[in-house]
Amino acid sequence: MKVITFDSFKPGVTLETITPFLPEEVANVWRLWKAGIVRENYARADEPGVVIVFEVDSVEEAKRYVNDFPLTKKGFLEWTYVPVTAPLPIEALMDASVDVAEPYDRTA
Repeated sequence: MKVITFDSFKPGVTLETITPFLPEEVANVWRLWKAGIVRENYARADEPGVVIVFEVDSVEEAKRYVNDFPLTKKGFLEWTYVPVTAPLPIEALMDASVDVAEPYDRTA
């Protein structure tokens, strides 16, 4: 399951507040990325913060990772969690004559 998470600064927290802790925060996320747990990581364009896409079994598992982030442990951030899946069984929208059998990846 993919869980999209995004943070926001708690009241009174600024970029200057968190800057000293960013190297540790980034290293932590990078390790999770290398482990295949974090699939995507973005800076927010609308306000300070990040969007992280986790590949986990549940929202609770994503929360466990986020709760271990240095900035979360210090109480600087609030997080929102959005579990996502395919919108429909996509194959149900296809004509029965469309070949959806394995192998799925047929690129050479």
